[in-house]
Amino acid sequence: MKKSAIIGLIILALAIVASLVILISGDDTVETAISEYESGDYVDAIVILNRLIPAADYDQAEKMHYYRCKSLNSLAEELEDDYDDELKDASLENREKPEFTKYKDKIEKKLAGVNSATGGDLSFIAAPKRSMIVSKGGFYNEFTAKYRGSQFIEDLDFHEIKKIIAIEPSRLFDHVNRFYKKYPGSTYTPQIVSIIFDGIRDGATGMEPNQDFLKNLILGYAVKYPTSQEVSRLFTSNADAVNLRNSPGINGAITGKTVKDELIIQLEKSMDTIQIGDTRDYWYRVSTLRGVRGWIFGKFLAPVDIQKIAVTENVEVWALEDSFAAWTDSNTPENWTHVPGADATAVNFRKQSQGNLLVFNSKGIGATGLYSRFNVSRNFRIMVRGRFISGSPLILSAYAIDSDNIFSIKIENEKIEVNGRSIPLHTTDWHNYEISSTDGKFAELSIDGQLVSGRIPPVSDSVFSERGIYLLSQQAGGLSSCEVEFIKVR
Repeated sequence: MKKSAIIGLIILALAIVASLVILISGDDTVETAISEYESGDYVDAIVILNRLIPAADYDQAEKMHYYRCKSLNSLAEELEDDYDDELKDASLENREKPEFTKYKDKIEKKLAGVNSATGGDLSFIAAPKRSMIVSKGGFYNEFTAKYRGSQFIEDLDFHEIKKIIAIEPSRLFDHVNRFYKKYPGSTYTPQIVSIIFDGIRDGATGMEPNQDFLKNLILGYAVKYPTSQEVSRLFTSNADAVNLRNSPGINGAITGKTVKDELIIQLEKSMDTIQIGDTRDYWYRVSTLRGVRGWIFGKFLAPVDIQKIAVTENVEVWALEDSFAAWTDSNTPENWTHVPGADATAVNFRKQSQGNLLVFNSKGIGATGLYSRFNVSRNFRIMVRGRFISGSPLILSAYAIDSDNIFSIKIENEKIEVNGRSIPLHTTDWHNYEISSTDGKFAELSIDGQLVSGRIPPVSDSVFSERGIYLLSQQAGGLSSCEVEFIKVR
């Protein structure tokens, strides 16, 4: 066989192999990637997801971005386990030793290869006792920029807060406080409380500025999980100015004093009871939420009475809180788009000291409507502050779980309508309109904080075909004037 023919066959064979690779890779789906993730093949999962994301629709891409973040986080944890000894040798305590540079270079070489294969940004972070491998947050930042309000963000944020605490343990309580303000009543509350207790046990600083937050969080957790291991370690001081000592026994040096009725957390208990005066009890190593630690005789402690706990209400935090401070152009508030074919000129703004007033004047020449692809769920609360000025009825706001599950507020002269229910109201005054639901099956309406109507079922409406939030929606032919000060959603 001629040499040219052999070369031709080789090229043909290579082309066939390449076609097969393309064909096989074309069968990959998000489910394939999730399967790779769940089986621990994190690099393969990320490679598949990187290939799928550019061609995916919005909802599929959201899921892909989420699993790409999770895969990279899990890959970092796996590499930390694999390089446990090297990370210890490359700790900050050893930075003047040759081992530090040797193992740091070894790990960074490995991370460079992983990042090249995945497009990730895993990095070596020098730390005391044991250095770390963490993501710089590129995948996470891309996800949060695209999917503000996503149902997956809380999960990713919880991982981020754990990572940040590992990097900055001295600011543990500040970071936890910030996370819980963003996610009051978080499903991760048990893990957060465990992190707090571990930090207190390990002597973390910065408790005093956060003591009110810590007290409310811990007592709220105690009410919800009264049989948990942490609750069994909660006490109050039953006397004022009781000495805390650096060792169990009355001869220990004084480290601080208690305040009557303050919350106290047990860190340790003496092996045996001791008789002092007419009382026999244990000594307890404890911490106050002021950050004062020491040993105290059990006589001066009282178990927390769960039934008497009064937890201060948490500050309300919204996933979306828009007062229209920024605009992409004079007719479009930032983070909003106009529905297809809408008359954008119906929307404008007037400056205020805080944010901008959204001013609506429809002209009847086309439909109107602002839309935000907020990631809606069936457990929601939406509040809009607005006033009707004149003209035809219009939808002030609509919350679309999907086209068959819509909750909307229609506003017109002297009345509003919520999913077909009419309620008389002086609508030219400013009001806070609020719809909320825990399951999406029924909602309730409050106006200015007062419950007006309950058990409101969802309705179908093809106008709101995309799930998300709608503002100032009106069909062609309507002429109306209205103003909106803000919208909040959680």
